[in-house]
Amino acid sequence: MISPVILAGGKGVRLWPVSRETLPKPYVRATGSDATLLQATLRRLAAIPGTDLPLVVCNAGHDFVVRAQAAATGGASLMLEPVGRNTAPAICAAALHLQAKGAGQVPMLVLPADHAIRDEAGFAAAVAAGAELAAQGHLVTFAIAPTFPATGYGYLKMGAAIAAGRGQYRLDRFVEKPDLATAQGFLDQGGYAWNSGMFVFTPDTLLAAFAALQPDMLSAVKAAMGSATAGDSIRLDPDAFARAPSISIDYAIMEKAPNVASVVAGFDWNDVGDWQAVWSIAAQDGNGNAVSGNAEAIDSSGSLIHSDGPLVVGVGLTDMIAVASKDAVVVAPKDRAQDVKLAVELLARQNREEATSGKKVLRPWGSYEQLHIGPGFQVKELTVHPGAKLSLQRHKFRAEHWVCIAGTGVATRNDEKIPLVVDTCIYMPLGCIHRLENTGHETLRIIEVQIGSYTGEDDIERIEDVYGRV
Repeated sequence: MISPVILAGGKGVRLWPVSRETLPKPYVRATGSDATLLQATLRRLAAIPGTDLPLVVCNAGHDFVVRAQAAATGGASLMLEPVGRNTAPAICAAALHLQAKGAGQVPMLVLPADHAIRDEAGFAAAVAAGAELAAQGHLVTFAIAPTFPATGYGYLKMGAAIAAGRGQYRLDRFVEKPDLATAQGFLDQGGYAWNSGMFVFTPDTLLAAFAALQPDMLSAVKAAMGSATAGDSIRLDPDAFARAPSISIDYAIMEKAPNVASVVAGFDWNDVGDWQAVWSIAAQDGNGNAVSGNAEAIDSSGSLIHSDGPLVVGVGLTDMIAVASKDAVVVAPKDRAQDVKLAVELLARQNREEATSGKKVLRPWGSYEQLHIGPGFQVKELTVHPGAKLSLQRHKFRAEHWVCIAGTGVATRNDEKIPLVVDTCIYMPLGCIHRLENTGHETLRIIEVQIGSYTGEDDIERIEDVYGRV
């Protein structure tokens, strides 16, 4: 048996503008696949025999996204972080949960949700070799044989072989991300591998390491677990969890523990860390172009051209990235793909909402998409899942006009219940108590025109809400 734990966080910086803080990298389809990176990770577990139901650790604000994506790929349980504290506290909390379930001696496989691996058989074989070491009391990391002098990855210095035929080695040391000359030296010398950020260990072994090396963190996370709410998800206590130091599992435990080992994995691996990485794993034409979405390439080579919004045509591009969403476009040389994060930092300093959110925003009940905004008005399209309903609410600064364009439902307006069918038009005056509900079996779609002195999302006074947001 193996207990999978998937870390699904992030701020959506390096795959901006397709990913944003409201919809980070694990939850987007960035590789031309029919699945998001999270869903691909969940599917990959099917190649490993004897895996338990995965535990996905994610930000509390993304619970409905994770639940929906996991449901389409076999399901998962959720652990919700009230605030991001890096990987060590998240993994510690997962280990405490598994130990409390009686799985303290069961190997715990920790996987980031944003990696791409095609060789599922090779992945399963490496996991089996790692689980074998974990059962012997090792803290195991998966090492990737380097194929070029990467400067964006940390490295592992392999030690003595435990079972070379199984790719099992003791680990001499962790190495920070090197410069190009140092990385090339690692390749020339041999004995070095990329640090994949994937791990396997038993909860009992890992928590013993936390007790010895990070007792304050362990205490804070135990307190967060002790007051965690359950229900359909484990919600960590905000105050207690915030007391845990923000630090990676590498720094907190793996670099300090004496019982660390590694499995050199033979499978292909990509951490999908930027748009150049997306280009490298995407389907390419005869000129090395990866073109997807509403996009075309003319007399171009080695370029990534993608659009989820307006038509983008690349003419005469060489080794370039051109990526468009409905509200933003980024263009950069492919070798500067990591610097896309600079665009997000610039927009954040300017308080531009494009830094964190796109035109379409997912909600537990469905989504809304901004179609147009101007002085004193805003137009949105709302989509409501079958059986879902928005909060009972009112606004201080705006009135709303609703037009049903698909589906059926019910609108609450003060004490009225008004049936919604296609072509129904309803006026919600400023200050009235209202709610939108989908009572049908198809998606309910509403065009909403807001008119008032202010149309921001924070002009919502929730009176009742089935999603606990009151």
